[in-house]
Amino acid sequence: MRRSVILFVALAALAAGCGQGSLPPFDTKPKPPPKGAHEEFSRIGVCYNRETTTPQQVIAVARANCESGTLPHLIDQDVLMTCPLSTPVRATFACLKPGMVPPKSR
Repeated sequence: MRRSVILFVALAALAAGCGQGSLPPFDTKPKPPPKGAHEEFSRIGVCYNRETTTPQQVIAVARANCESGTLPHLIDQDVLMTCPLSTPVRATFACLKPGMVPPKSR
């Protein structure tokens, strides 16, 4: 009985930690370009949690990590175990110079 109570409390704490206590969005390795693709821009990745992060927060991390004089443009999102469980979604951005045509989203 005591063992099951301890297990229940541990599982409840783990479940609580996956929601409200999630990490803020942060930069990470982006999804690589397709094989043989030549891109005139750099890529950055941002890990985030859809339940606790606003689009504005994700864009702010992307802007902070793009080179000076470029703006982020979302090109892909995936959930393939590239980010921690508390921030499971990875957004990949193209850092575009003014006048560059945004690539097609995948």
